[in-house]
Amino acid sequence: MEKEIIISKPDMNRFNEMSEPYKKVLANDVHGLEAIYSNNPDALLNPITARKDTIFHIAAYGGREEVLRVLLGKVPQSKKAEVLKVKNIYGNTILHEVATTTHVKAARLLMEEVLLVLPANDNWKREEILGAQNKLGETPLFRAAEYSSKTMVEYLATAIGRTGNLESHYRRNDGTSILHIAVIGQKFDTAIWFLGKSPELATYKDKNGNTSLHLLASMDSAFKSSSPTKGIFKEFIYYCLPSDSRKKEGTNELTKNRQNRDLEQGEQNRGLNQQDYCKGWKMIVQIWKQKKMHESAVKLAKLLVETDASWFEPHEPEEDDTIIMERKEEEKEETSKSNATANTERSPEPDTPLLIATKTGIVEIVNEILTRYPQAVYQFGKNGQNILHVAIMHRQYKVFNVVKNKEEAKMLVRGIDNHGCTILHHAANTKYYHGGTKPTPALKLQQELTWFEDVKNQMPSHFFMHLNKKDTTADNLFKDNHRDLLKTAQEWVKNTSQSCSTVAILVATVVFTAAYTAPGGFLQNGRPILLEEPLYSFFTVMDVAGLASSLTSVVIFLSILTSSLEFEDFHHRLPWNLSLGFTFLFFSVTSTMMTFTATILLLVHLEKKWTATLTWSSHSPRKASLLVFHLDGRCRPSELLDLSGDFLSILTSSLEFEDFRHRLPRSLSLGFTFLFFSVTSTMLTFTATILLLVHLEKRWTATLTYAAAFLPICVFAMFQFPLYYQSFVAAVDSVFDFLRKNLPGNSEFLRIKNDY
Repeated sequence: MEKEIIISKPDMNRFNEMSEPYKKVLANDVHGLEAIYSNNPDALLNPITARKDTIFHIAAYGGREEVLRVLLGKVPQSKKAEVLKVKNIYGNTILHEVATTTHVKAARLLMEEVLLVLPANDNWKREEILGAQNKLGETPLFRAAEYSSKTMVEYLATAIGRTGNLESHYRRNDGTSILHIAVIGQKFDTAIWFLGKSPELATYKDKNGNTSLHLLASMDSAFKSSSPTKGIFKEFIYYCLPSDSRKKEGTNELTKNRQNRDLEQGEQNRGLNQQDYCKGWKMIVQIWKQKKMHESAVKLAKLLVETDASWFEPHEPEEDDTIIMERKEEEKEETSKSNATANTERSPEPDTPLLIATKTGIVEIVNEILTRYPQAVYQFGKNGQNILHVAIMHRQYKVFNVVKNKEEAKMLVRGIDNHGCTILHHAANTKYYHGGTKPTPALKLQQELTWFEDVKNQMPSHFFMHLNKKDTTADNLFKDNHRDLLKTAQEWVKNTSQSCSTVAILVATVVFTAAYTAPGGFLQNGRPILLEEPLYSFFTVMDVAGLASSLTSVVIFLSILTSSLEFEDFHHRLPWNLSLGFTFLFFSVTSTMMTFTATILLLVHLEKKWTATLTWSSHSPRKASLLVFHLDGRCRPSELLDLSGDFLSILTSSLEFEDFRHRLPRSLSLGFTFLFFSVTSTMLTFTATILLLVHLEKRWTATLTYAAAFLPICVFAMFQFPLYYQSFVAAVDSVFDFLRKNLPGNSEFLRIKNDY
């Protein structure tokens, strides 16, 4: 039985005393705070949160300058220094809190009201307050380097430089330096500034032996080459935005004096810059920030590489480049024992920055190191792996292409690591394989086969037979590791081919029937009535083209279904056949639509404007949808057909995580829309047919006919419309969410439902 908690009246009063000021400071209610503390100024230093934060901590963290000015005004001058010494349970003072924000004005207020008014003989107090450490050993400057802007860092460093030693702020208790923390926080401009002040920071190591270059080399999102692609439109904007390296070295004295004055005042330059012109366009601002981060990361990497000496540290591999075609049992046992010993006695030293950048695919760092230190290409990791081993193992195609074109690659391809693996073994290994960059299982397997073939082409042929320490060749290792992917690809190809064959046969049936059912009918001699019409020739050509292409696609998909579907089939033949089959299927569906359009135009008198408008509007969206889905650029049969084929799109897609974010909900919504519309249209057509055939002179007959005709429509709408509505709202909301995030200004009116 749980113990009952009883809150006494004094505790209740204490809770109210804590909650009221907290609410007031969050609401920026200066007058309310004055009313609370006017009669009880001693309560200003009382904690008001579970973290033991005072009212000053909360105001400083929020950058509430006016609140801080009013509250400091209620503290006697002799006790103001004590305000900046109060710590919460993490050991953070008020300066620690304000240092994590970008509110330089709030920090300047605390300096002017407290520190700068201290007598000259009280410099030790300034040093004590500015150098106060929290429980992690972090000073306010240290926390600003991780969380705040370069402007805040410069302002605090300037204040520290007047009274104390800046280097005493460079490390915290666990050995992490201020440059490490700036890199971890991705404050690359701040890190560059610190390197300018103290270049020796580049050589500092943390408790794991990592320099700042080690940390930077592990941040794939900080560089353009290793960042995920953003789509054609965003990539276009990225390359159109100007570079941040527009600042010239010949800055005049007026600009320099203004920058210094702004720094002393704790303010940033308010002059218009290029980013102000796109203010409000959230997507552009976000892309521009990312581009500036990429550029700053490259600048920082160049500075750090200048002092990097990790390439000189030797790691001698256990194996030479001798080919082994048979291993003895005793050797296998010794190998397993040595591997176990190596795992338990492995050095805590990290890999070199070059190999780490190779793992993460950061081409900028790899190029910079190899340009400055060309001999670094020969360095080995702890497992005896060279740069080619690492690049191939982690599927870093860009790094592989950089290294393979170097003269040294002729020696590197012969490397054998401590596990007896060549670079071809690593190309066959799927330990670090994460699905590749292709959308479907068949294309993923083709990518792996092509990758394996490309690596094999770089090696001497006699290395193909080499056995690793597990007595396996690279070819056997590839087949063993890709069995599951092969099985998945086989199932996908079969399902896709069957679905596409069904669609192709349906199209062939329709166009074959249309060939013997000429629009307008036939004369008694069998001649089509509308033969002399220009559109009739177009109808005939499109009908024949649709029939030929649909039957051709059926033959192609049947050949795929009857093939063996082994590894070698997925390298060239199957992807080519699939692409060819999709092309013919796409052309057959297009021809069928054009045939149907020509039939309608032949039968309908287009003199009436409303008829022409209705006819063209009913077919133009279908043609437009073909173009829109074709421009997606992916080899998926459904996206080459029509909006009404979105259910086929779902059946033939890879169904990965990224598909469920936008594409699959969109396809479901469009599929439901066209299904709902097609069923409704069919029922209305049936209704019209009944009404035309039945004499409606008698009221009871008319009532019965209407009820029988419209009942299926009502039942269908009752059961299917809610599902369609939910899917439609979800798809539309995703579009509005994109617009809301990227359009300038307040676009909350586009919100359909609340976020969750």
